[in-house]
Amino acid sequence: MTTYPAATALRVLVVDDEPLVALQIEDALTDLEYEVVGPAHSAATAMALFRTASPAPDVVLLDINLGPRSVDGIALAGQLLAERPVPLIFLSSLADAASFKRARQVGPAAYLVKPVDPPALQRAIELAVGNFAASQELPALTQPDDEGSGPTAFATPGAGMVLPDALFVKEEGLLVKVSLQDIQWVEAVTGGCRLALSGARTVTVRQNLRDLATHLPAQRFVQIQRSYLINAACIERLDPARSIVQVCGQLLPMGRSYRDELLKRLHLV
Repeated sequence: MTTYPAATALRVLVVDDEPLVALQIEDALTDLEYEVVGPAHSAATAMALFRTASPAPDVVLLDINLGPRSVDGIALAGQLLAERPVPLIFLSSLADAASFKRARQVGPAAYLVKPVDPPALQRAIELAVGNFAASQELPALTQPDDEGSGPTAFATPGAGMVLPDALFVKEEGLLVKVSLQDIQWVEAVTGGCRLALSGARTVTVRQNLRDLATHLPAQRFVQIQRSYLINAACIERLDPARSIVQVCGQLLPMGRSYRDELLKRLHLV
């Protein structure tokens, strides 16, 4: 499988009450270059991991039968979805119509019968994430536009999204995950935008800066110049007199109106 050094591996929460089966699933996911959360052997442990794991799981892979001392996987799926939307893939040794009918009511992305073939598991995960990401609709939000040209309608990133803390960049026909926390700044370049990531990595996308901004949360990403967006958490120093900001060691120029707007939003003491 191709390795993408600029991407973050998808995080899969594994829920199965049989330790040996869970270990086999974990090994298969690791071989497929996914990052495993857990595995969890009960609904309570799964819920705790779902709430506290950082970064949060991108996909949940859960067995329907979790043993007599736990709610089953279908009930757990409903509890997880009540916390936040997430792609769900059911695993089961039961292929009967009744189990499938119950599971279908939760709206899973896939239903796989154990033992699971690794290529089938990979296809199910990729389709689950891709379909969930593509199905989201983003409502509008007003944000400042270029200097002197007034406000522009941007989308509200994360509203209703399955994975609000990540973008998916197209590379070689695949959707590759890039965590928002890894994006330090974005620069408009010919034909699209270049994303500067942690670890001195870069990713180039074909969207222009205005369109890409609709996928970034305004409370975290701030436009500082016509050609630059920065991750506010990465700001190290500001030189208001020279209109320069230092972001993760890199000096970037600020437009005057963008500079004034940024200063208004910072805690100055």
